[in-house]
Amino acid sequence: MFGLLLITAGSLFQEVGASLGKREVARRHETIYTYGFLSLCLSTLAFAFFAIFVRGEFIFSLASLPTLALRAALEVLQAYVSIRAITTADRSTFGFLRMLTIPLLLIVDLLLGYALTGNQIIGASILTVSILLLFLNHGLSGKGTGWVLLSAVNAVATLSLFKYHITFFNSVEAEQIIIQLVLLFVFTAAAWRTTGKNPLLLFRKPVFLLQSLSEAAAGVVVSFGYLFVPASVGTSVARSTSVFFSMLSGNRYFKEKKLAQKLIAFLLLVVGFAFLVGLGHPMSK
Repeated sequence: MFGLLLITAGSLFQEVGASLGKREVARRHETIYTYGFLSLCLSTLAFAFFAIFVRGEFIFSLASLPTLALRAALEVLQAYVSIRAITTADRSTFGFLRMLTIPLLLIVDLLLGYALTGNQIIGASILTVSILLLFLNHGLSGKGTGWVLLSAVNAVATLSLFKYHITFFNSVEAEQIIIQLVLLFVFTAAAWRTTGKNPLLLFRKPVFLLQSLSEAAAGVVVSFGYLFVPASVGTSVARSTSVFFSMLSGNRYFKEKKLAQKLIAFLLLVVGFAFLVGLGHPMSK
C-alpha cells in the first residue's frame, strides 16, 4: 500500500509539472528542450542528495552495464517522445492512452517471473477496455495521438528495465542518477544550442522553478514507489491516477470537451483499479 500511495502522490506532482510545461511551451516561453532540462535538473540533485546523505552509499553493479546502456538509449527516446506528447496532445488524451502500457507490462512481468492473480489480470483488462471504448466513441482528440502511443509502447521497455535493475543490481538513486545525467546532458546541450542561452537562467522565474520542483518530486516519489510493487501494478496505479488528474486539468485549464464520456471511462478505470489493488494482492515473486 505504501508504494501505491507514493505513486499516486507522484502522479499529482507530475500533472502540475506537465500542465505548467504544456502551457509555457504553448506560450513559447520555453522549448521542448528546456522543458526536458527543467524536468530533470532538480530531480537529479534530489537523487544525489538521497544517495549521499540518506543511504550514504552508491550501490551500482557493473553487471548491469549492458542493459543500463540499452535503457539509457531508450530513455532518451522516451523523454523526447513524452515531451512531444505532453505539448501536442490534450491532457486527457495523454492520460487515457498511456494506460495501454499496462497489458504489455503484464506480459513482461510474467516473463520476469511474477505470479499474477486472476483479479489483477481482470483489472488490467478492464482498464484497457475502458480506453478502447472511449477512443472508439470519439471521446479523445486525435491531436498528438501518435506521440502518446509511441510513449506508451516504449515505456514498457524502460519501466521493465528500471524494475529489473533495482530488483537485481542497483539502488533506485544510483540507477536514476546515471540515467538522468545522460538525459540532462542531452537536453542541456540541445536547449543551449537552440536558444543560445544557459537554461539555468530559467530558474530566476518562479513558474519555471515550480515546474522543475513538481517534476523533481514526481520523479523521486514514483521511482521509490516502484520498489514496493511490480512494474505492471505500479504503472496501473500511476496511469489511473494520472488519468484523473489530467482529466481535471484538461477540463479546467485547457478547456477540453466531452467530459461526461471521459468520466464514464474513468469510472471503469476505478473498477479496474479496485481489482488490481483492492480485490487482488500484490504480486509476489
